[in-house]
Amino acid sequence: MILPQRIIALRQEKGLTQNELAERLKISRSALSLYELGKRQPDYETLQKIAKYFDVTTDYLLGLTDNPKGYSDEPPSDMELEELLKHSNIKFNGEPLDEEDKQDIIEFLKVAWKTIRKKKRK
Repeated sequence: MILPQRIIALRQEKGLTQNELAERLKISRSALSLYELGKRQPDYETLQKIAKYFDVTTDYLLGLTDNPKGYSDEPPSDMELEELLKHSNIKFNGEPLDEEDKQDIIEFLKVAWKTIRKKKRK
């Protein structure tokens, strides 16, 4: 269970007790304790409060990424992009993409990613 570990680690990094964090999030200490023990899951709104307070993404809290900010200067790997294309059901003129089309899209996405990163750094 990653969520409990991440909440505990983030709370301890800030040097907060459960009471202090619960007060700042405007939730009960017992609810926070149950989240940290993995016996209860925060609702969507509370998850967002936790992420906002610690300036991390909900994806990070849930263990979907190991990057607290949710982004990287590195473009997604070919494997990640292939998974995206596989699950996105993209078609061209009503036909599924062939492997060459998929590879062209992967190359395009890599260039687009680098361009976006450069603009965000400026």
